[in-house]
Amino acid sequence: MQDKDISQAKKKSDEAIEDKKNFKGYTIEELRYQRALVALQKEFCKSKVLHKVDRVKNRKLIGEGSSGGSKIFKVGSIASKLLRGLSYIDYAMIGMSLFGSGKKVYKFIKGKKK
Repeated sequence: MQDKDISQAKKKSDEAIEDKKNFKGYTIEELRYQRALVALQKEFCKSKVLHKVDRVKNRKLIGEGSSGGSKIFKVGSIASKLLRGLSYIDYAMIGMSLFGSGKKVYKFIKGKKK
């Protein structure tokens, strides 16, 4: 049973090698298709980013006071609204950045004491 599997795998690998030797390149239609596919992927990514930016823009980071006219900065409100829009990867990147900065500050302070 295993010999049969091995011989089939060997045939397939030989066929793949032959196909690779016979490969003369892509046709112009295939190249155009690939370019169109990449352009479409870029457009999807662009629209996704723009949608996320619009979502962040539409959130009110500055609250209106009870008088209605003046805008009052609410630090807790701003931080909570900013943190609501982040994903787990964003939290990880912020954590790594803060850890690196904290490590540099610690080394700087530790070096000054000596």
